[in-house]
Amino acid sequence: MISQAKAVRAVLVLALGGAGALGGACGGGEGALAPSGSSSSGGGGAPGCGAGLADCGGKCAQLSVDPANCGSCGNACPEGQICSTGKCAVACLGGTTQCGTACVDIENNPQHCGGCNQGCAASEVCSVGSGGMQCTGGTTKCGSSCTKTDLDPQNCGSCGNACAPGEVCSAGACGLLCAGGTTKCGS
Repeated sequence: MISQAKAVRAVLVLALGGAGALGGACGGGEGALAPSGSSSSGGGGAPGCGAGLADCGGKCAQLSVDPANCGSCGNACPEGQICSTGKCAVACLGGTTQCGTACVDIENNPQHCGGCNQGCAASEVCSVGSGGMQCTGGTTKCGSSCTKTDLDPQNCGSCGNACAPGEVCSAGACGLLCAGGTTKCGS
């Protein structure tokens, strides 16, 4: 029988583009979990971790979605809550959708493309909720996902350029305030 912690980790690995990290479909690319002591090709992460990941006691964690390290290492969400945009909550924030115990953007997540557990084919990227060969709708390919680098705090301005916890990505730059008449909703 699998423990709850292992089940949550497995869901997080898949939600973070981990099918590739586990050797599955849609590739790992930037944002995939890297084994301890190795590094991802994306750069910009903690030593031994991929881009946008933090080293929390020797384990790589994406602080924006990890319920055991929500917003900062060791900040565990209470039972029944999820980690969304680096904050413990009872529902997903910032336009994300709850798939299992993770909040994902079904518009660009290759394992949840257009809906929970709707994976794209190995050679496809998820763009605007549909699997395809290239990114559309003003999005940029980062790993196996299409994202809006002008708004994505994990790929702000360019792939793998993660904003610090508490910062937003606005007009492709990390900061505490939104630019150009936009409003902060989540991260």
